[in-house]
Amino acid sequence: MIALLNRNSRQIRIGLIIIGIIVAIVFFFGMPEILVKSSIRLATPYILGSLAALIASRAGVLNLAIEGKMLLGAFVAVAVLYKTGFNPIVGVLAAMLSGGVLGFVFAVLYLRIRINLVILALALNLFVANATVFFLRVSFGQFGTLADPSINSLPLLDLPHDLLQSVPILNRLSGYNLLVYLSWVLVFLVWLMLFRTRFGRHIRAVGENRQAAETVGINVTLVQIFALTISGMLAGMAGAFLSIGVLSQFVTDITANRGWTAITVSLFAFEQPVAAFLTSLFFGLSESLSFYFQTQLKIDLPPDFLLAIPQVAALSALILVALRIRAAELIKRRNFVAQFGQELNNLRKGVVVGGQD
Repeated sequence: MIALLNRNSRQIRIGLIIIGIIVAIVFFFGMPEILVKSSIRLATPYILGSLAALIASRAGVLNLAIEGKMLLGAFVAVAVLYKTGFNPIVGVLAAMLSGGVLGFVFAVLYLRIRINLVILALALNLFVANATVFFLRVSFGQFGTLADPSINSLPLLDLPHDLLQSVPILNRLSGYNLLVYLSWVLVFLVWLMLFRTRFGRHIRAVGENRQAAETVGINVTLVQIFALTISGMLAGMAGAFLSIGVLSQFVTDITANRGWTAITVSLFAFEQPVAAFLTSLFFGLSESLSFYFQTQLKIDLPPDFLLAIPQVAALSALILVALRIRAAELIKRRNFVAQFGQELNNLRKGVVVGGQD
């Protein structure tokens, strides 16, 4: 079984992506429209967060501070709009800038000052969580929620009316804000950057073998700093979607552990942008189902049980990730034993031949 997986690992990955696409198509055409649109909308922070996580992972850094960067982006987007009253796009740009700055600080502290990665990530997450509460009270005099009529959410974009009339099924792809459509474009752009550009090749080289990358002249630290900064910008954008793309307000702990789930999505998707997109749709569906069962189907189950559906999905994905890592370790061990045995046999044959001579 292990040998079969080893020989056909690439085919298995392609097969899983094809299965994911088929499931997505069945989901798109077979589910109720309200459930499909809700799932696509709720999948957006997972798409952006998982892209942020996989860019950092490809550069050899497990970015455990995604949660804090998303929360910072959500807060900054609302705070900027509250103070200025500008267009919501300005809030998104401010969120991206704040996430990028925090990503840069994270990179410098980890790569230059050599702070332990796990301790640094947890410290930043806790710092941002408490800092948002502090500034919410000190700067805005609010407790728990920052809302105001001057804070406008991102407008919804509709496909042309004539197109919707001629192809009614496309109505399921209409009526989302800019960040939803932008997240789809970013999936392609991140894939293009990682696999079709020189910078992307450098990122993957650094993540796969740091010493080899240094040997060929790649500035490993600089590449990782850029990757973590881009990762922070994407995470900040994901946070902006939660605050001004959905609610047009900031609520304490608005991210609700979605940053950690985004890391799970990245790991489960083999750090591939397209697979991360499909996996994010699954998590968006799981979150949407928890609301759909309560509001549409009126299922008489404890609300806490229904709200736990996304957490159950995340736990299941983590178990599958652990099993996959374990299988990969077994495959490597088996290959090493086989290769070592072959070399040992060759050595014995050489000794025998030398003795006969």
